[in-house]
Amino acid sequence: MSWKHWLLIITLLLILLGAGGAAAQEVRQGDICAIEADEVIERNLFVLCRLLTINGRVEGNLSGAASIIEINGSVGGDIYLLGGQLRFNGAAGENLHFLGPVLQIGPQARFERAASDLVSLSLSTSLSAGADIPGSVTYAGYELNLDGRVGGEVNFWGAALKVGGAVEGDVNANVGDPNNATLAGWLNLLFPLFWDSAVQNPGLIVSSGAQIAGDLRYVGPVEGVIEGTVAGEVVFSPVSLQPDLSQIIPEEQPSGRELGLYLSQVFQEVLTLAVVGLIALAAAFRPMQTTARQLRAHPLLGLGTGLLFLVVGVLAILALVLVGGLVLVILARLQLNGLTWAGGLALAVAALGGSGAFAFVVAFLSRVIAALAVGRLLVEVAVGDDGSPRISYIGLIVGIVALALLVSLPLVGWVVHLAAILWGLGALPLAVQHRLRRVYGRPPALPFGLSAPDGQPEPPPPPILDDTRQLPGMDNLPPGFKWWPD
Repeated sequence: MSWKHWLLIITLLLILLGAGGAAAQEVRQGDICAIEADEVIERNLFVLCRLLTINGRVEGNLSGAASIIEINGSVGGDIYLLGGQLRFNGAAGENLHFLGPVLQIGPQARFERAASDLVSLSLSTSLSAGADIPGSVTYAGYELNLDGRVGGEVNFWGAALKVGGAVEGDVNANVGDPNNATLAGWLNLLFPLFWDSAVQNPGLIVSSGAQIAGDLRYVGPVEGVIEGTVAGEVVFSPVSLQPDLSQIIPEEQPSGRELGLYLSQVFQEVLTLAVVGLIALAAAFRPMQTTARQLRAHPLLGLGTGLLFLVVGVLAILALVLVGGLVLVILARLQLNGLTWAGGLALAVAALGGSGAFAFVVAFLSRVIAALAVGRLLVEVAVGDDGSPRISYIGLIVGIVALALLVSLPLVGWVVHLAAILWGLGALPLAVQHRLRRVYGRPPALPFGLSAPDGQPEPPPPPILDDTRQLPGMDNLPPGFKWWPD
């Protein structure tokens, strides 16, 4: 992520904080907030709602946060919103700033000022055909679809950029690799659960009929698909994600070139996973062994648990970002400047640290665990297990090589890659459950009714103590005892 990307994120957060700290004279909060069609708010409006619908008019600025936002009316000033999804099909007198997963600008949307801009930090932002943004568009996230008109320039930092309408200025973009659709596949698994949209594969697309009046400058692993009209200069700056052997291997040997690219990808995978795996195994030898054993004992359960762990982790990161932003907006609204900056720093550290740790586990540690489980099995079958640590280290390297050979294959490699990640992720909750079983004797149940017996016998139930005593009666009276004297 470039310094410009981080600068955009910090700028957008400061804009949201500044908007929240303004003296908004009208406040709406609650579960459902609605501005009806015949309602006019003549001042600034600050909102904290779950569902926000604006069909009327707001004369001033609109700022705040909501889970689902729909604007069909008009806002005379600037818009600063934090939310889960914003559907904007109304009118904005000034600029639109949005921070959240999904922003959809409908065909009836209009911006009344001649230089109104759009600033968005989201997973997906789309400008429908018929919509018109007079100023510039600044975006950071995953994908941006521009089927409408942009009067200024477009600055994009993300993975997927599609231009289907008209851009009157320049287009400057950093895009991803269209051959790597793994992230798009994960997002498309999650998006239908929460939002009525889907994401496209990475890369740059200038559709047939699209028009760019200025220059097109973009950076990416491969060239984009340009079918439309670019009036200015087209400048492509390639970014190499792996060694380019096309300069080494002659073009008249296509099979050798493909083999060279495949081997270079294998070498890159082996080197990366070996460094991470050897450090992890040396630092946590016993936990890694336990985790790998649990994965081998319950392979199908590990795969399902890994999918659940991935979904919950992504949702937790999104919730952390949204809740953190909401807390900052509230602190700024209360005009607690020192507390706002301290809270912002703490939340930024927590969000970046949590996201980084989760990304490391998903991208590297999960595959290392899967490689260790498979590699130890192969080594034990081939040469046996003498119980020494070297078997684990040898098994780790064997598993990494086997995994790298499979994930680098064309067509089926991404399937093996995804399966290894999910399988390795599933080992983590299984290992935690095994540890709880050893400490407490019986682990808590896994979510959604899953269970993972580890083959150990269940502890016997506690004994039932029979403390009933037989009271004295006619059959066990002491010798010589009489009830009545003779």
